[in-house]
Amino acid sequence: MATIFLRTVIIYLILIIAMRIMGKRQIGELEVSELIVTLMLSELATGPIGNRDIPVAYAVIPIVTVLTIEVVTSMILIKIPRIKNLVSAKPSVLICRGKLDQRELARIRMSIDELIGELRRQGNASVEEIEYAILEQNGKMTIIPKMQCRQPTLEQLGIHAEENGMAHILIADGYINRYNLNGTGHDDAWLKCELEKRGCSASEVYLMTVDDSGVIFFVPKEIFK
Repeated sequence: MATIFLRTVIIYLILIIAMRIMGKRQIGELEVSELIVTLMLSELATGPIGNRDIPVAYAVIPIVTVLTIEVVTSMILIKIPRIKNLVSAKPSVLICRGKLDQRELARIRMSIDELIGELRRQGNASVEEIEYAILEQNGKMTIIPKMQCRQPTLEQLGIHAEENGMAHILIADGYINRYNLNGTGHDDAWLKCELEKRGCSASEVYLMTVDDSGVIFFVPKEIFK
């Protein structure tokens, strides 16, 4: 039992390192080649975990080999875009300048129901509202509505608004995020002062954020009985 546990931990750590080296893009936006690599890593990792007769090295060496090939290939594809176009799928323009491309839909084997369903998921009621619909290389759909169907911006409405930036988590469930605290230009003394104004300590805070303009959002912890 201890041997299986140790082998599992080793393979797990190796896969974590491999995925970190391959980059965040591998997790959320897989292309065909990247999906194949991910499936191969999964298959290579399960062998030594389930079978004691297979040495851990039989998984480590192939994983490192596949990882090396993937990293080197990615670098080559970045340097030589023409090769990338040969091994990767090209974006498919399904609606161009308001016109539905039935031939392209048939080529990628997407039904009109699937297209309309994707339009609805992105808040569009009809094909008539769309200027461009593009199926990207990673399988996600980019929808660009026609000008008259887009939400007006504050600039178009003639309204001036100050930029608040984004909210940065300073405390989450009682734990101080010092990386964000320092990144927002604050220190422990400032945080302590803000907490004293609210009559609590960091351990009593469920969520505390501050945006780029200095606006603080504060949620105390609830006590459950």
